[in-house]
Amino acid sequence: MLMKKALNFLVCLMVLVTCQVGCSQPKTSFDEDATIPDVTMEEIGGEEITLRDVLTRYKGQTVLIDFWASWCGDCIESFPYLKDYKANNPQNVVFLYVNVDQERSRWLDAIETYNLQGDHLYLPEGMKGDLGQYIGLTWIPRFMVINPKGEIELWKATQADDKALSSYFKSIP
Repeated sequence: MLMKKALNFLVCLMVLVTCQVGCSQPKTSFDEDATIPDVTMEEIGGEEITLRDVLTRYKGQTVLIDFWASWCGDCIESFPYLKDYKANNPQNVVFLYVNVDQERSRWLDAIETYNLQGDHLYLPEGMKGDLGQYIGLTWIPRFMVINPKGEIELWKATQADDKALSSYFKSIP
């Protein structure tokens, strides 16, 4: 009887884990025709830009996206790694920093304080808005790499020294 209960428990656990893994698989690309949230972000100069415009702007290029905030210690610790990646891949990779601070002024101050070189966007709705939900943004920093074909190479790296992220950058010609 105890063996039967244990076996039933294991079977239920396996089904639950299988469902969780199958249901939580990340997207692997952002297709131009896919239904994506019509999110508006801000550029440094205050101009508004939609997510679709951002994806179109960088089409055909490798893009490293760093979701970060000025209050995030792990985000700040990642900046030297990103500067190193940028130094070793100056023309082959677009570095796109997407900030999720609640205050735009903190975003602008942090760019200057940490001398962040790359393209910058501010996401006024933060992590919990439509874009954050769409990509499953539950932790920052979050690093994503989109290849020139528009496919997501890396999805959920939460450390700049992530082995997969480092390997990807070493593989870029």
